[in-house]
Amino acid sequence: MSTQPRVWWWSAKQYWATQIDGKRICLAKGRKNKQVAEEKLALLLKERSLLASVDGPVSVAGLCEEFLADAHKHLAPKTYESYRYACQMFVDQFGGRLAHSIKPLDIRRFTQSLEERLNATTQGIVLRSLQRAFNWGVDEQLIPPHALGRIRKPSGIRRDRFVTDAEFQSMLRSTAPLNGHHHGAEFRRLLLAMDWTMCRPGELIRLQWSDIHWEQNVALLAQHKTRRATGKPKIIPLVPKMRRLLAWLKQRKSSHCCFTNSRGEPWTVNAIDQRLQHIRQRAGLDGSVVPYTLRHRAATNAILRTGNLKLTSQLLGHTSVATTERYTHVAQEHLVKFAELALG
Repeated sequence: MSTQPRVWWWSAKQYWATQIDGKRICLAKGRKNKQVAEEKLALLLKERSLLASVDGPVSVAGLCEEFLADAHKHLAPKTYESYRYACQMFVDQFGGRLAHSIKPLDIRRFTQSLEERLNATTQGIVLRSLQRAFNWGVDEQLIPPHALGRIRKPSGIRRDRFVTDAEFQSMLRSTAPLNGHHHGAEFRRLLLAMDWTMCRPGELIRLQWSDIHWEQNVALLAQHKTRRATGKPKIIPLVPKMRRLLAWLKQRKSSHCCFTNSRGEPWTVNAIDQRLQHIRQRAGLDGSVVPYTLRHRAATNAILRTGNLKLTSQLLGHTSVATTERYTHVAQEHLVKFAELALG
């Protein structure tokens, strides 16, 4: 029967020591610090007991690596990319720490760092991904039960911000880089495509040339947000200006993706967020203008021009017209302003 580790004075080394699993450990130096040594031993024994149910301590980087490997195997590519983006940000800050040592204070500090770089919606996505990673680690007995509880997430940005024509033109002009190069053109085309298709940003960056059906003037996107609910690919009608843009890109692009950056690589969600942040600053727009805002703008304009809520809902790829109805209040505001101008 093994004896309980105890604190003892090692006179040869002049410090308080203990022995755990055959390993001698220095707890505190100085005769007067026996209480400090006893407190440190208590913490070591508590950690030892905590790790008894798992194979051993795992770093944050190790936890995220295992979690992402499982996500890549079992989840949709879009979900995996979202998890990978969140884990990379957390590993950059805490990768060397042991996962079971992460405390709520660490999460609060990480959240503060997110506030400097990301909007509230993206912050929430990152924090939900981290919650999932830690809970997965517990479920898989990779880490002991953590003390994080439910990670608090900021409320997402309401997507009812309407970008006016003047603001949109200012955004397009602000894509031009200050150094005179033409690297802003790729992002400008992406913004225009959002306005001409009502697509989600993530849908456009996944759009490939094999998805384009020129003879039918449509693109069929196999992987999209509502695929699980509808069981069908999303139909993206190609209006003449969108078809001309794609035809122009097709002649000049070698990538399998329709929309790429200046290096010919597919856009990422992070790159779009960062680029739009610079554009907002140059155009004098506030943080309520996010990539998804252009989808809201296109949907509202469609309702203003046609009054057809049902077909607008189909173009958006919504599974219910009720989801589309949230765009109508902006359209109603425009009608009220028009009535005031027209009728006094």
